[in-house]
Amino acid sequence: MRVSEQSLFNTYTKYDRIRQSDIQRITEELSSGKKLLKPSDNSVDTIRALRLQSLNTELEGYDRNTELVRSTQEVAEGALGAIVDVGSETRVEITRLLNTGVLDYEDGQVIKEYLTSARDFITNQANAQVGGIRLFGGIASGSDPFSADGTYNGAANETSVAISKGVELNTTFNGTNYMGVNATSNKMAVVEALDTIIGIIDSGDLTQLHTATINVDVNGTNHGDVALLEAFDIGMEAMMEHRSIIGTQMKVSEDIQTQNQTIAVNFSDLQSKLEDADYTGAISDLQKAQTSYQALMAAFNQNKDLSLLNYFQP
Repeated sequence: MRVSEQSLFNTYTKYDRIRQSDIQRITEELSSGKKLLKPSDNSVDTIRALRLQSLNTELEGYDRNTELVRSTQEVAEGALGAIVDVGSETRVEITRLLNTGVLDYEDGQVIKEYLTSARDFITNQANAQVGGIRLFGGIASGSDPFSADGTYNGAANETSVAISKGVELNTTFNGTNYMGVNATSNKMAVVEALDTIIGIIDSGDLTQLHTATINVDVNGTNHGDVALLEAFDIGMEAMMEHRSIIGTQMKVSEDIQTQNQTIAVNFSDLQSKLEDADYTGAISDLQKAQTSYQALMAAFNQNKDLSLLNYFQP
């Protein structure tokens, strides 16, 4: 019985397509560096890889938010730190002034100029900004939150961004809290105390330094009528307290960013194991496929003309 040439040809073309498909796929895998070329290659691993890619995209967003938060925190903490430093030096001058019984005109002008410069510096730092965003204006961050006399024109609501799932940190701050604004006058308690002292120097009656009071209500605590130095100290204490809060948030953002970056690296490694080609294995598979294809061609060439009639002698 002779095997028909059509049957042999059909068998050959069937396995020819299979071997060529194997060779083509492995070649694409090697050239692209990916073993998952289409979802049908491995639907389970494809879904896993897409999930890991989505998680990494989410982590990248958190990382960008953290960089924004960190830059905001650094400027805000720096502004409060500068105010605290100047405030500490100014307090020394206020104490010296309170211990002075008589002050001539020239000395009065020198102290007045010093206190005025300190006041202007403090209000300038309270209007600190990053990229045009005033940090201590809350959601009203488009213009200076503090006027020259320390009056707060910002908003109570703050803006924040997520730096991790369930963790949000400020990008703007409520200046009322962070700058020790006196709810009674809506002015920074520190600046209000300095302006009062400057006014007394202008009056020439330094005895008022010991009798003048300010009704102070800062961060929900009503201190009542207090002396000028105490009012100054209350405002300073509020700023130092909130400076430490920002410092704590900076540590939190740093730790979370490090954690997110570590997780992102792990996710990338897992995604790489699912998607990336194993070059050693792929080259070995390619050699096997090529050998099989060559064997197929050789077998076809040897068997295509087989027939019992070839064994009969005329």
